[in-house]
Amino acid sequence: MSSIKLKHSGGNSVSLNPPTSAPTSSEVAFKLPNADGSANQIMKTDGSGNLGWATDQGGKLLQLKYAVKNNTTSLSSVTTPSEVSSDLRVTITPTSGSSLMIVTANLFQSKLEGDNTSYRMYKSSSTNMSSPSFVQSASTINGSQDGNLNIIFDNSGGTPRSNLAVLLKVFEVAGNTNERTYSPFWCITGGTTYLNSYSGGGYFGTSGMTVMEVDIS
Repeated sequence: MSSIKLKHSGGNSVSLNPPTSAPTSSEVAFKLPNADGSANQIMKTDGSGNLGWATDQGGKLLQLKYAVKNNTTSLSSVTTPSEVSSDLRVTITPTSGSSLMIVTANLFQSKLEGDNTSYRMYKSSSTNMSSPSFVQSASTINGSQDGNLNIIFDNSGGTPRSNLAVLLKVFEVAGNTNERTYSPFWCITGGTTYLNSYSGGGYFGTSGMTVMEVDIS
């Protein structure tokens, strides 16, 4: 087994060695590209031994931040959006303005009354969520549409008890590299909605928030 060894003037060397197992064909030849490529490019093969430079296609997870709430809270007859809990705030500073921010809240709620509970994701440039703005999850990366989530309880047959996990998921292009804080908000037309509690009577779940920054360049 032979190798190509390049020796540095300082005495140490770098070697290029053949594979540990014998090649699947009698001869394997690679043809190097005729230029050195651009910064951060990667080398690829066309499957026929020809090597070349290519730009990484992205899709890399750059950051993951999360928050967990494992105690209870509730909301009663508040029709204007209010923050579910400061425990669910997630603060992140994007590394690139072109990154995709994927924000997910998994909320465990319980409710007896037959009213409408709505959820929306908000963000703020302040960690205390002052002057928050509604995050619109777009139908396309640069589009815009309403991304609220409504949970409707029907009590026409009496007063049912509903316990369920609410999944609220939005995404947006970062736009800049400024720090921002995300947090879920809720409102209710009447009655009481409980978080992490069995209709106020006991603990039954844990709610959480995650924010991912993904390279889509």
